[in-house]
Amino acid sequence: MQKQNTSKSLLFIIIIFASIILFGIVLGLLYSALPSHRPPKDEPVCERVGGQWTDNQTCLLSYKNAGEICTDGGQCISGVCFPPTLTDKQKINLTKGPLKNIVGTCYPEELVTGCVEQVLMGTISKESMCLND
Repeated sequence: MQKQNTSKSLLFIIIIFASIILFGIVLGLLYSALPSHRPPKDEPVCERVGGQWTDNQTCLLSYKNAGEICTDGGQCISGVCFPPTLTDKQKINLTKGPLKNIVGTCYPEELVTGCVEQVLMGTISKESMCLND
């Protein structure tokens, strides 16, 4: 009787581990399929995300140094695209919803601590600006 319970427990543990591994593989595949992991296929989109359109019809994206223009932290070495100083009108509009078509500058790597204001895919929101309200 004890041996049968041990076999069932072992089988249960094996099934749990196999499920976790399979779940991890599926999540990895889904993550790699996200648009941010695939270079844009046309020139306007490429240039909008800060890429350079090449003669062989591909988008060349490279990581930028601190101070270079960006529309998303994924373009920067530091991983953070710092927003420009907002006008009073933009600050008011930010309380109503996200602001789009924002161009920022890459933030220095050594200054990334805590909540850092940032541009995400050309957009800033109250959350990305570290505002609680």
